[in-house]
Amino acid sequence: MKKKTNDDESGILLLAKKSGKTSFSSLSSVKHALGTGKVGHTGTLDSFADGLLVVLTGKLTHLVPHITGFSKTYLALIEFGSETDTLDPTGHVVKTGEIPSEEDVRASLEKFTGTIDQIPPLYSALHVNGKRASDLAREGKIAEIPARKITIHSIFLLDFYEKYALIEVHCSKGTYIRSLARDIAAECGTCAHLLALRRTSVGPFSLKNAVGAESLEKFTISAILARKDKLENPVDEKIDFDDEKNRLLRLNEHLAIQNALLPMTAELSELCGLSAVILNENFVDSYRNGRPLTQKSFDFSDSAPDDGELAVFYPDRRFAGIVQKKGRRFSYGFVIPPRPRFCVYSWDDVVSGKFCKKYLEQGTALTIGSFDGPHIGHNELFESVLSKRKCANPLVPGVITFKKSLRGFKHPDTYAGDVASLSQRLAAIEAKGFAFAVVIDFSPEFGKIIGTDFLSMLIKFCGMKFLAEGKDFHCGYKSSTDMAQIEEFGNSNGFDLETIAPVFYGEEKVSSSRIRKCVLDKDFKSAKYMLERPFMLDCSDFEWQKSFEGNKKILTADVKGVQVVPPSGEYKVLVIMSSIGHKSGEAHSAESVRAYRSDCTFENRHLHLAFSDELISGFVRSIRFDAQ
Repeated sequence: MKKKTNDDESGILLLAKKSGKTSFSSLSSVKHALGTGKVGHTGTLDSFADGLLVVLTGKLTHLVPHITGFSKTYLALIEFGSETDTLDPTGHVVKTGEIPSEEDVRASLEKFTGTIDQIPPLYSALHVNGKRASDLAREGKIAEIPARKITIHSIFLLDFYEKYALIEVHCSKGTYIRSLARDIAAECGTCAHLLALRRTSVGPFSLKNAVGAESLEKFTISAILARKDKLENPVDEKIDFDDEKNRLLRLNEHLAIQNALLPMTAELSELCGLSAVILNENFVDSYRNGRPLTQKSFDFSDSAPDDGELAVFYPDRRFAGIVQKKGRRFSYGFVIPPRPRFCVYSWDDVVSGKFCKKYLEQGTALTIGSFDGPHIGHNELFESVLSKRKCANPLVPGVITFKKSLRGFKHPDTYAGDVASLSQRLAAIEAKGFAFAVVIDFSPEFGKIIGTDFLSMLIKFCGMKFLAEGKDFHCGYKSSTDMAQIEEFGNSNGFDLETIAPVFYGEEKVSSSRIRKCVLDKDFKSAKYMLERPFMLDCSDFEWQKSFEGNKKILTADVKGVQVVPPSGEYKVLVIMSSIGHKSGEAHSAESVRAYRSDCTFENRHLHLAFSDELISGFVRSIRFDAQ
């Protein structure tokens, strides 16, 4: 089953690149974590260097030129007395010289502020006569690279030891710190190369706020000399993800990336050097359809911004794209179509007329069910409904579901529990791309509604024009209305019906009941296949007690909620924790989310978690059960 990419995931991510990895390979984790192939960074760092990469995803990759143009700040360690052909630790020594004094170095730095001419390194990505300078250098050809203007805003000597100088440089784009090291040495009458480099800022963005910054090694002379061999022989290591520890590290990295992705906001656009403007409510359709724009298309808080590129936001403040302004004329850069906010309605909301009037007028495509999981058996139903967004007369996709599984309502004494909590189900439905969900709190009174009356209410109150269901679907009082009757009713009442075939795993049909049985049988491998993710116990509402047993930290709680739980016994689990507590159904903070391995014991719905890592902290969001 091919995994779909989420190329609509647009945002800005601050990422701490590690030494030994190329800038390109550093983006691999971002692509996997966000499920997108549309990723761009704003300035390469050599493999021996580490520090800040500003990464743009989705539609925001169009903004790469803006951020590339920012000034940057670096920490650099210069090694005097030897120059390499690459001007960095990976090259071969081609020249040796004397070691300057600290006073000589400090005096020379004063001559490298302001706008200066700089000749880039032979080993660089610059093109000379259509070829990379580095490729020509490797072929033994000496490329003549002309000097170019750069600006050094500030340069300071932070530390000096023997033949090493640690400096901080704030400079314009296009500055090569390797060349700067060479030229500082030349001013001192000797030679040098750059031993280590760390980028600490790009424009307004700081390394301290980047994902993975805490794992970077210290950037001091003594710390760098201790790892000098790795800098001189950088290796982009291939990580063995069959190893349990590495799998956990990757999961935590992906969680951190997902939680650190910054959506474009007016404040963020200002940081990127763009003036923010709000689209006038009356011109949203004109904008999304590419019609001519005028000054009246936008609501300006003050006077219209000066000429240049403007970051456009919809009236609800979601990012809409970029336009260019020249005088009173506007032209399109790119447009991000408005994605409806995911809305959750109760059945009372619907029948009392609180359903979105715009959706009602446009018409909706629906599917009805508990969708406990959801699982791979639901995917074609969902795709059928979602496809109606792109038809000639697009419909708004939605789901009609229930607060808990109907099986639990009808057979409370024998029912083992839902596969997923309502919060988990709604999150999965939203992630699929649905615009809304109607959640019905099933009751004896609701159960008495005749099937055709229920469908009539969906037409009247939700604007239903399309329905997708499995061939065994029934609705209404005592499940008396089957698909044949629904099709006949649809033909008479103006909605289309599509029947979706069941999905099989092995020789059995995929269903929530089957997944529930897998959980009870501890067959988490099969459950994961059918769910397309591991079985997760939602712990948002649990009340935890903390204690210690020897060198282990212990958390205990009684299981709450409607979810099925595995039988009593011991398990190896992954515990997802956040820095801030949440109740089920609330939005989660993007502050800090981490995963920890734990020994888990169930006993009569009492949960006991034991952690060997005493540094764990935060609130338990969920517990993940992998194949035992």
